[in-house]
Amino acid sequence: MNKLIRILYIVLLAASALLGILFYIGGTELDGETPLLTNTFILWAYLLTAIAAIASIIFPIAQMISNPKNAKKSLLGVLAIIGVVVIAYIFSSAELMKFTDPAMAQYNIPSTLKQVDTGIFTTYILVGIAIIAMVYTEVAKMFK
Repeated sequence: MNKLIRILYIVLLAASALLGILFYIGGTELDGETPLLTNTFILWAYLLTAIAAIASIIFPIAQMISNPKNAKKSLLGVLAIIGVVVIAYIFSSAELMKFTDPAMAQYNIPSTLKQVDTGIFTTYILVGIAIIAMVYTEVAKMFK
């Protein structure tokens, strides 16, 4: 199985490198500015994103099945992330924004504003946790 995954990895890497090279040397559309293979490059990015999303779901499930003792740690990590999102949702606001441009008023939807605010707060919390973890790690190393 490892050999198959490695071969797949090499094939995807080679195809990505080839598409990247072709993107830059492939010429332009009739407008003279848009690269010729833009659509192909975007579709390739979608395919790689889908493969990564599927792999990020399948491999942890397979790992939990093969090693059920470590499943508790994985589930605690997932619960911690859910907890961070819930905390961010509690602090987020659905208050309507005051736009000076009337055309922007169409984006003033409370549910969307709440979701965006939740995403922003989640990012802030996770960045804060990452910074605290980095500082803690370096300080702990100094005292060892």
